[in-house]
Amino acid sequence: MGIIVRRPKLEEFLKTSGRRLLYGRRKTGKTFYARYVLANYHYYIVRKGGTIYDPVEDLELDTRAFTRICRIEDNIILDEFHRADPKLFDVLQAGLCTDNLVLITSTMHYHRKFTEGPEAPLKGLFSIRMVGLLSPVELLSTDWPMSGRELIEHLVFYQEPTLIGRKIKDIILSGKEFAQSLVGEVLDEEDQVHTRRYDMILEAIAAGKNKLSEIASYLYSRGVIPGSSTSYITKYIDILVKSGLIERVEVWGKRRKSFYRHISPLTEIEYYMNAKYGFFDIPLTWEYIEKIVRNYMPLLIERFMERLLAELMGLKPVKILEPEIDIALVEFNKIRIVAEVKWKNKLDKEEIRRIEEKLNRFEEAEKILIVPDQSIIPETTLKTLDVESLVDMAKRYKRRIKPLS
Repeated sequence: MGIIVRRPKLEEFLKTSGRRLLYGRRKTGKTFYARYVLANYHYYIVRKGGTIYDPVEDLELDTRAFTRICRIEDNIILDEFHRADPKLFDVLQAGLCTDNLVLITSTMHYHRKFTEGPEAPLKGLFSIRMVGLLSPVELLSTDWPMSGRELIEHLVFYQEPTLIGRKIKDIILSGKEFAQSLVGEVLDEEDQVHTRRYDMILEAIAAGKNKLSEIASYLYSRGVIPGSSTSYITKYIDILVKSGLIERVEVWGKRRKSFYRHISPLTEIEYYMNAKYGFFDIPLTWEYIEKIVRNYMPLLIERFMERLLAELMGLKPVKILEPEIDIALVEFNKIRIVAEVKWKNKLDKEEIRRIEEKLNRFEEAEKILIVPDQSIIPETTLKTLDVESLVDMAKRYKRRIKPLS
């Protein structure tokens, strides 16, 4: 499709001078966007084992040779820097390299050994920015050859930058290889061994087991852990959170309770289909898979809309379980927004009444109903948003963020 989604905040960060460091899990577009914005920078990547590769000149360099270059050459990008020989960090710490240096790492947590703590060699030397999935604001404010319902259903998956331009059928059918390889690569970069326990935790969460006790029971029932105690999984959960594969959401009103969910919509639906239908091992027809995707899509869209409203309003998502609310956003200790997402072709007056009754329990919060198109909604007291209004909101928000020229 050839569409480049502009990321104004990241672009502004990259265009500032000085030493910059990008981190984030694999396949979030860090390298692509850094090379796109900083086209005049010389790009190098550290291979496993510590050698440094120059893809333009097709040269492999040892640390000493790269250090000589680093002393005399300006404007350098060094990718997967965490794999480098420790001697390189001594050079950086001594200030012997160019000031216009961008380091990139495909880790969410492992890189901190170089940037945090009293003995960290790079501590305080770099401005640091995390790069996650593409945000709904970035996606909605881009021009696409689609609109309405079709647009949102594709953008849900385009949060993964490597999927941009592909049709949903292709995304889903090739997604099981993507999901499994992504998990393996992420854990490998974080210096963790990819075991079945990680896969089963991801599967449990995708299947709707969102609390620690539910996840532990799921693994125990499948013989993966010797008992249903949460102590068997907490270490693995923490690593998955730190690796950027799942996120921990606060359960409102219960400070010690957390709700776990996938960050990537693709890993979520792929692991869900494996949990319910053995998708990784059993060949299923597209006609059958399409029905599963259609039924699951409203949940993925709900998460997309939550991310969108949270960014637009500058609020924090929480999970409200009683009554169960699709989207709840808070500021400090107050609920500011409650919203329901109804991804369907028609809403009747009785359904609207039930939604109003549920949301009206939160008297001080703004109450929002999100639908594909305003025309499906009967008269309501709720603020209503559809695809057209959301696109407009995202574009107006993005115009306020002006990257450096």
